[in-house]
Amino acid sequence: MTEYRQRFDAIRGLSMHSVGDRPKVDITAVKQGGYIEFGGNSFQVVKLNRYLEVKWEDFSKLKKDYWVTELLLLNLLTGESATIEWEVDDELELSVTIQRVSLSDLSFRGKRLKYSDLEEIAEEEEGVVSIDGIKFHYEEDDTWAALYYDENASDHSQVRMMEFSGGGNKSLTVELWEDEGAKPDKEAFLSEVLKPSAVKVLQAGIASEVS
Repeated sequence: MTEYRQRFDAIRGLSMHSVGDRPKVDITAVKQGGYIEFGGNSFQVVKLNRYLEVKWEDFSKLKKDYWVTELLLLNLLTGESATIEWEVDDELELSVTIQRVSLSDLSFRGKRLKYSDLEEIAEEEEGVVSIDGIKFHYEEDDTWAALYYDENASDHSQVRMMEFSGGGNKSLTVELWEDEGAKPDKEAFLSEVLKPSAVKVLQAGIASEVS
C-alpha cells in the first residue's frame, strides 16, 4: 500500500460524527484503528504494542502486573509516523517520542557511546551521556526491564530500558534487546512528557479495525 493510499484510507475511516461529539474517554480506551488529536494534528492508531515490566536480572514477572502501552500513529495530514506511550502509575502518564536516536549519535566521556559503556553505567548506577551537546543523566530508579508484546507476533521479546533525564520534560531511553532478531527499528529515542489533557480522543476504534 502506498503512503498516499494508506493516508487516504485512514482519513476515510474517521467518522465526522465522532469528531463533532468527541467521546468522553481518554487515551486508555483507544485501540488499533482509533483516532486521536494532539499538537494541532490528527492521527490514526495503526498499531498497539505493550510492555510488561519484569525483574531486571532475569526477566521473571513481578508480583503485580504493570503495563506500558505503545501506540504507533499515522499523521493524517503529513503521512509521518509518531509514537505515544501511556501508563497508569497512581495517575495516567503520557510521553511522545520526539526523535529516534542511534547509539552512534550518543557520547560518553567525550567519546562515542559503546555497549560496554552502558554496562559500566548500569553497574555504577550513574553516568552522563550527551547528544548534540545536551547532557542526559542516568536515572537508576526509572530504569526497567520488560517483556515486549508485539501486536502482530505470537510470542514476546525481552528488553531492558536504560532511562536518562535531560531535565525538564525531556528524557532519553536506550533499549537493550536480548534477541537482536526481534529488535524493532530503533536503539534509543528522545521523548517528552505529554499532559493527558493535551490528547483528544476522536474515535476509540476497535481491536479488529484495520485501515
